[in-house]
Amino acid sequence: MPTRRTVILLLMTFFSIAGSMNWNACGEDYLDYYEQGEFALRVEKWDRAIEMFTLSLRDNPNFFVAYHYRAIAYSKKGEYDKSIEDLKKAVQLNPDYPDAYGLMGLVYEIKKDYASAINVYKEALAREKRPAVAKLLQKYIQDAEAKIKKK
Repeated sequence: MPTRRTVILLLMTFFSIAGSMNWNACGEDYLDYYEQGEFALRVEKWDRAIEMFTLSLRDNPNFFVAYHYRAIAYSKKGEYDKSIEDLKKAVQLNPDYPDAYGLMGLVYEIKKDYASAINVYKEALAREKRPAVAKLLQKYIQDAEAKIKKK
């Protein structure tokens, strides 16, 4: 079920993301906005989260993590195309960021675009270093392939 998968990936992302951020790219304002956006996500204030991540990106357009988190807020609002657009930008800025690929796969699944979901899950799997997450991605690929066969 996509909702359960989304929760799992969000938790994995939350605990793995701090080590991959570029904290020295700009002044401090973009981090303040980012933290406010992160808080808004936790309390399910999607519009506020989007606003804060957008301000963070205004101040640091290369902050790929803010694109990822804004994509989460967009997906929670059902704005899947905007979510995918942000996730594509995140992986453009950091091609070795498996969490963005994984979330993109979930969003494609929600849209019932299983072929695209499989492709990005495979991209995530190729970059994933955490064995438990890699196993989960393999299951997502199998599930999406089964959904294609049912069509």
